[in-house]
Amino acid sequence: MSDSLKPPRVVGTPEPDANADNDPELAAFLDFAPVPRKVMQPNGWTPERQRRFLELIVQTGSPQGAATAMRKKLSGIEDVYRDDEVGEFRAAWDGICELVRSREEARLQALCARDIPEPPHRRPQSGGPSSGAWRQPFPQPGQVLNEFDEWEDEDSVAARAEDAADSIRGKLLRCRRLFLQQISGSPGKRAAFEILTELPVNWDKAAAGEAQPDEPWNIANQRKPDMVLTAESGWSFGDIGYGPDRKAAARRAIDEHRAAEGLEPLDWDESTESSD
Repeated sequence: MSDSLKPPRVVGTPEPDANADNDPELAAFLDFAPVPRKVMQPNGWTPERQRRFLELIVQTGSPQGAATAMRKKLSGIEDVYRDDEVGEFRAAWDGICELVRSREEARLQALCARDIPEPPHRRPQSGGPSSGAWRQPFPQPGQVLNEFDEWEDEDSVAARAEDAADSIRGKLLRCRRLFLQQISGSPGKRAAFEILTELPVNWDKAAAGEAQPDEPWNIANQRKPDMVLTAESGWSFGDIGYGPDRKAAARRAIDEHRAAEGLEPLDWDESTESSD
């Protein structure tokens, strides 16, 4: 099987209680033909471990989280993905990642569509009490009170909330593009971003400040690693960071990760990094 096959590494909200018994959508993907291994090691990827890994993707929210929960390297199960001549394990992995992604999108859409609570007070219209122009004290069916103390349809309130959420997400993505453009000339920073976020990055597009391949489906979230790194670099909240400088420790961790993957160490000479 070609080494160019790259398994998806979607990140979503963990569902610790999800399993084949109580999650029919997940169970449907676990009925596949396991990938036979040429040499079966005691701690190797047996059919049971292959199924457990896929189940843990939903429970932890990502393939990396599943591998970590099993105390295994993600690269090992990725080799199984590439060696799958039948294709059933690969299709199950792809399908489960799509399931995690669709559920995450549904959660975010539900969050944006939540009802806006009514304020506990009512203010009079212009002219004050003496003018007799008081607002209607109770809503009509299907109406809610907006931030301007005006009654309007629930659909229009939800639409405005969704527009506001889209605007915020758009600003976060623009900040991330600026951050990626800033680090595009530094091999070390590029490697750190890829390892910590597990996101696909096209560095030619990053250098040009263009949209990344994940942007159509990966909704910006300030709590996710990509936006934490962006904020810590100053693109979201000015110069406010998240703690002391740990550049040396981060470089050691990256070198250790690359060594475990059989990759050459990076050249950490400051002269090779972006002046920014």
